[in-house]
Amino acid sequence: MHRQSQPRRLRPITSRFVLLPFALLLFSLIISACSFSLAADITPPPGSEQRPPIAVTQPAPISGPLYPLVPPNLESGKAILEEKCAPCHGDTGLGDGPQSAQLPNPVAAIGSIELARQSTPARWYTQVTQGNLQKFMPPFNSLSDRQRWDVVAYSFSLTTPPELVDQGQELYQANCARCHGGTGKGDGQDAAGGPKPPTNLTDQAFMAEKSADDFFQVTKNGLPPAMPAFGAQLSEDEIWALAAYLRSLTFTAPDEPVAVAETPTPGEAATPTSASATPIAEVPAGIGTVTGKVISAAGVELPEEMEILLHGFDNMQVAMTQTTTTQTDGSFIFPDIQMPDGRVFLATVNYGRTSYGSDIGIAQDGINILDLPIVVYETTSDASILKADRLHLFFEFVDAKTVRVIELYIVSNPSDKSLVAPEPGEASVVFSLPDGATKLEFQDGALGGRYIKTADGFGDTVSIPPGFGSYELLFAFEMPYDRNLELAHPVTMPVDAIVILAPEGDIKIKSDILQDSGVRDVQGTQYRTYSGGGLAAGDELRLTLTGKPSIGAPSLTTSSNTSLLVGLSVFGLALIMAGVWLYRRTRLNGADSLDAEQALDSSDSADFETSDSLMDAIIALDDLYQAGQLPDEAYQQRRDELKRRLKELVG
Repeated sequence: MHRQSQPRRLRPITSRFVLLPFALLLFSLIISACSFSLAADITPPPGSEQRPPIAVTQPAPISGPLYPLVPPNLESGKAILEEKCAPCHGDTGLGDGPQSAQLPNPVAAIGSIELARQSTPARWYTQVTQGNLQKFMPPFNSLSDRQRWDVVAYSFSLTTPPELVDQGQELYQANCARCHGGTGKGDGQDAAGGPKPPTNLTDQAFMAEKSADDFFQVTKNGLPPAMPAFGAQLSEDEIWALAAYLRSLTFTAPDEPVAVAETPTPGEAATPTSASATPIAEVPAGIGTVTGKVISAAGVELPEEMEILLHGFDNMQVAMTQTTTTQTDGSFIFPDIQMPDGRVFLATVNYGRTSYGSDIGIAQDGINILDLPIVVYETTSDASILKADRLHLFFEFVDAKTVRVIELYIVSNPSDKSLVAPEPGEASVVFSLPDGATKLEFQDGALGGRYIKTADGFGDTVSIPPGFGSYELLFAFEMPYDRNLELAHPVTMPVDAIVILAPEGDIKIKSDILQDSGVRDVQGTQYRTYSGGGLAAGDELRLTLTGKPSIGAPSLTTSSNTSLLVGLSVFGLALIMAGVWLYRRTRLNGADSLDAEQALDSSDSADFETSDSLMDAIIALDDLYQAGQLPDEAYQQRRDELKRRLKELVG
């Protein structure tokens, strides 16, 4: 088979390797709670000053329709759930697995009747296939398409026991079969007499996109002009039983062969998706072709010839690098590339003093064409386009007279331009330090290299591309302490949220803009957490640190005064996750907050009946995306679906 891999969408190459080793350990800490393995993270090419984005794993590609082509095997699904899902979700799917307490967010209770009734098989299949790393659920690459449907079907069976399905089948034959037919094909004896044909309930593509709640609402309220309401004839429990039976029809085999996209047979040439003028000849097994196209996000004309570097990685190590140039239309091609199973490919290009990366592609058996387009942006030197989504501060004591302040900035560039320094060697973004700060340290680098000293702090020379959370910076400094520290910390960009953690005990933090958010256990050590609202560029974060420190508490850093320990430590990672947990909890508890997953759920299952409700849903999604709370793929997919519904509604 010659198939194209579905690359995973990542940010431009400058985006997230500021904390690469740090993030690798972070995900290893979280992901280790579940019994599965992930593809290795990617190390940047040697000598690359602009570091590529973190690639945690390549989701398994979704091929073909989103419904089971053969009836799922519930016994197989049960075994898969017990092995791969139960450590977090629990044997009964209630989110109470032995590893669930180690995660910073509650595990989805897939065995909850309320959740299952609002969910669709297609959505759960996508979650198993693509994962949801924002919720610390990985993609299950080790499972075949059929195994994924097996575990999805078994997950739904947790809330639809056989006796409930049997009751629903009896109700169906008594109330529905005259129109929908004995097997649900829409061919009942009264089917021809209605204003429109009854729904074919064996249409698997249709059924996999519907939730039990969809079935319940239509059965109870009807669907004019053809479907009558049964709310007066059946109790709610009976309607739910009927919905359980209809759900079981999703997991039956389709009656006719499924039409799937035609795949070239071995020996045939396959056509890349990018506009390449170079034909692709047939290739032997293990040899493939990488294609792509450099695209300007602003639509401006790009140079006729741009140098493209293709990097291949095996087990986090650079295995190959090749160079080519673009054709007149911006397309490029790398023929005759060694593609052993599992090799990761990344294409890069330099444009406007910024290095950009493609999506990543992973070689797999049966795939010998990878398409890796690269989007590039125009540039600006106006750093006011940046905003900090979160500022994390952590306090630890070097000794009784010295406190180390560790800061983590998570910064977004919501514009359509990459931020670059005014001139090479100058800073693109600057940070101020409080008076009295000494021994400035960075996780990756030092003053005089990537970082340069400024009058009241330091600057970073890297380019920052568009994207939410596209830039992260970790650094530390020391402040003198004598049972009291008045900290006046200037910020050079707007800060949406502040999260602070300090060892619990005699140390107290007071500030007009912070609130005490309680104590959180991190790896057996108690930490007091504080959170606060936003600051404008030029404001100061003012706080008072008082009390006698307890020397000997776990440390986030080494004793080195030249650089932070690469990746910090597992303890430090857990501490940062506690800050992320606090930030999310604070946002969710806000009066005007809206959880991104809830928004996606509602836009997926809501029965929109007016153009206004559809427009409201689109606006809500846009707001969440602009706030950085939705991943690109989920946002675009849901927005396209809502736009399609709106178009159908208005004709």
